[in-house]
Amino acid sequence: MDRVEKRLDATLKIAQTGMKMLVKMEKENSEFRKETRDAIHALIESQMRTDAIVRALGIKIDRFIDGFRAGGNGSGRR
Repeated sequence: MDRVEKRLDATLKIAQTGMKMLVKMEKENSEFRKETRDAIHALIESQMRTDAIVRALGIKIDRFIDGFRAGGNGSGRR
């Protein structure tokens, strides 16, 4: 009976250690998911700011080109 009890105790310790490892891994995974989610939101906000800047720059370039179509800066031909 003594050998059986030792084996049962060893099996119990393995199971307990495995459960502790699972809890630790789940906690780390949860933290990783939160960090990833925060990073994705930061990227989305950054991309939205970049899109706004590109739109504004496009408008300025269009106006600049339209200015050349109208005859440049105003000096020259009279």
